[in-house]
Amino acid sequence: MPTPDFVLALRERVGSHPLWLTGVTAVVRNSRGEVLLARRVDNGQWALVSGILEPGEQPAEGLRREIEEETGVLARIEELTGVWTLPAQQYPNGDRAQYLDLCFTATHLSGEARVNDDESLDVRWFALDDLPEMMERSRVRLDRALAFRGRAWFDGAPETTDWYAAVPDDRGPLAVLGYADPAGGEVVLRRATAADVGAIVALIADDQLGATRDDPANLAAYLPAFAAIDADPAQLLVVLDDGGTVVGTMQVSFIPGLSRGGAMRGQIEAVRVAASHRGRRLGEQMIRWAVEESGRRGCALVQLTTDKSRADAQRFYERLGFTASHEGFKMTLGTT
Repeated sequence: MPTPDFVLALRERVGSHPLWLTGVTAVVRNSRGEVLLARRVDNGQWALVSGILEPGEQPAEGLRREIEEETGVLARIEELTGVWTLPAQQYPNGDRAQYLDLCFTATHLSGEARVNDDESLDVRWFALDDLPEMMERSRVRLDRALAFRGRAWFDGAPETTDWYAAVPDDRGPLAVLGYADPAGGEVVLRRATAADVGAIVALIADDQLGATRDDPANLAAYLPAFAAIDADPAQLLVVLDDGGTVVGTMQVSFIPGLSRGGAMRGQIEAVRVAASHRGRRLGEQMIRWAVEESGRRGCALVQLTTDKSRADAQRFYERLGFTASHEGFKMTLGTT
């Protein structure tokens, strides 16, 4: 990356003595779940987008600036996933520096990815299962961001290593909710993957209302929708997994708002449990987990809707503490 003007000014005063600088890094993903990488001019390696903050610049604003300047992409900064001090380094001209790096996730808003300045040889979106060879530091940052579950990685914290080792896979179990058989096979709640989409749609279609609206035999429209959900940190699509078989699903959205003093709220949608697994209180446990997760993320309330024809579902939610406080309205929009 080119040396910022303020660093050049400092060098005039301190020469090659070590400088302590703040860097920012972005794990930018698009609606397909792909990650944005740039091939650097200085070493020819693929890396995450990164840069140095200007004096007084806010980290999120500085990172937005760096992403746009380097790649032409406009992005929304989402979560702080890691804070660490990089090893001290010496440049070919003898200058020495050390960086505090703040790594954030970000979501693509607009703009075509391209080489937009003289810092990169190439800029592209890559699927997570088709990543190129990357700089080691970028690979570590990416792995930590993908393992993020609401708790940032702080290098050097005593508990950091244990926490990271406990969640090496972002698709691992979020909770154990029940037992599928007397032998003790666990039914776990986990994040959904693209491979689960067919089973999820089949669950949604397996009732008198869903059967008229959804078609598990044609997934062409569902896969892009899943990618958009999966790339959005404010959306959480989960499944109940019984030994590798999807037997339930639910989507939880975390919605900011200005009402109630700027309160965040959790929205629960598309709750389904397979007929083979009903009566085991899995749906109840799944809803209770969603309520707890909403509270953990700072939500002031949790809300949901259910069709007026679903009398059993209404009784179920009331038993769990939900109140039928509002009359819901919907309007179907045509497509062109």
